[in-house]
Amino acid sequence: MSTYPVHQRRADTVAGFLCAFSFALSGLAIAVKPGLLAPVAILLALVAARMTESHRTLAGIAVIVATLGFFFGMIVAISTDNPLF
Repeated sequence: MSTYPVHQRRADTVAGFLCAFSFALSGLAIAVKPGLLAPVAILLALVAARMTESHRTLAGIAVIVATLGFFFGMIVAISTDNPLF
C-alpha cells in the first residue's frame, strides 16, 4: 500500500498523462505550426512538473523535449517556408 493519500496518487496519474500529451504535442510542433503547439506543450509540461511528486523527472524531460520541439519546429518552419502559427 502506498504512503501517499489518494488525491496525490490521482494527481500523479494526471501529471503523467499531461507529460505524455506534452510529448505528443512536441512531436507535432516539429511538423505543424510550432508557434502554436510548442508553447502549449511547454505549458502542459510545466503544469505537470508542479503537480507531481513522483513523476518530477519525467516532467522535467517533458519540458526539455517541448523546448527542443519549439526550437527545431521553428527551424523546420522557417527553412521550408511553412507558417509559424
